[in-house]
Amino acid sequence: MTDSQAHMITIGAIASAHGVRGQFKVKSFTASPDALTDYGPLQLADGRQLSLKIVGHAKGLLICQAGEVGDRTAAEELRGRELQIARSALPETDDSELYHTDLIGCAVVDEENLRRGTLVGLFDFGAGEVADIQIEGKKQNEMLPFVAPFLMDVNLEARSIQMQFAALEGDDEAEEDGAA
Repeated sequence: MTDSQAHMITIGAIASAHGVRGQFKVKSFTASPDALTDYGPLQLADGRQLSLKIVGHAKGLLICQAGEVGDRTAAEELRGRELQIARSALPETDDSELYHTDLIGCAVVDEENLRRGTLVGLFDFGAGEVADIQIEGKKQNEMLPFVAPFLMDVNLEARSIQMQFAALEGDDEAEEDGAA
């Protein structure tokens, strides 16, 4: 992986072709779906660039066209491809905002600052964000609410996230005692 690829982040993915004129559907991962085109040309993993123009919306997806995609066959070949930009192209955040991409891979520590695992994902299933944590020495990940009181501190400079694990340990003890 080259240095420039290490700093690329995915902000969308091509879902399918749309129509016969080279249009395609895109799932946007930006906070506002239409912001996908705010960053200029987007890059595919193979290095090709696409200059997207949003021409419509359909069931939560954007309908896009790009000058580099001239027909349905070319659009079909893009299915499943991720649309990326350089991390440096994202605007700076204020003190109350974080980009998920900056948090993925951070060490997750407990209340005593002991390393428990690594943050591998953040999800929002409708009731708030949930941290997906690969616990060291375990095959199965743990998921914790990514809000207070579970989320105690985020230190991007140290690449560390402090979370409260006491509630999980209580559940483990109950299971060991036979209670469920």
